[in-house]
Amino acid sequence: MEIKIFDTLPSTQKYLINEIKNHNINDEICIIAINQNQGIGSRENSWNGVDKGLYFSFAKKLSNLPRDLRLESMSIFFGFIFKEILAINGSKAWLKYPNDLYIDENKIGGILCNLTDGFVICGIGLNLESNIFTCIENNVINDINKFLESYFDNIKAYTWDLVFNKYQLEFYKNHNFSFHHKNKIISFRDAKLLNDGAIEVDGTILYSCR
Repeated sequence: MEIKIFDTLPSTQKYLINEIKNHNINDEICIIAINQNQGIGSRENSWNGVDKGLYFSFAKKLSNLPRDLRLESMSIFFGFIFKEILAINGSKAWLKYPNDLYIDENKIGGILCNLTDGFVICGIGLNLESNIFTCIENNVINDINKFLESYFDNIKAYTWDLVFNKYQLEFYKNHNFSFHHKNKIISFRDAKLLNDGAIEVDGTILYSCR
């Protein structure tokens, strides 16, 4: 996959979406921003830059993704594979359901997916250096290009079943966390992870706990 690096972008996610909609990009590509000041987080919250972060978005053609992958579970798919590459490089990061990267009980990054004109646009932000926020461990990512090339190569090798079978073994790490549902606070201990990436709570099927 082609990788392009920009010194500054408002948002790698917005940039890719606009370029695809305007037909300036018609193939798979990854956009990295050394700095971004309008990054998109969950629920359209802004992603505020830390002292140093890894901010990138990539476009994957829907036709090149596993057929058993539900669109609603793409953040789990891409996020878990990213976590696996971090682990290979010595990190203890884990994927909190459905799209946050954590070390222990502290958030270090997040994943956001959108669909545009036959592409899924996946954006990932990761804290590298900060005196305030928890960051990925030192020396986990020494060469960003090499790290991302390994990540994209692994995406090709994974099916949804392979991701799910591994992720369900780690789902217990969510048990110390809760979320809101129908004006109640629900513990992840009371949520059942289903085969397609949804969770079942009180007989209700959810693809997001936001």
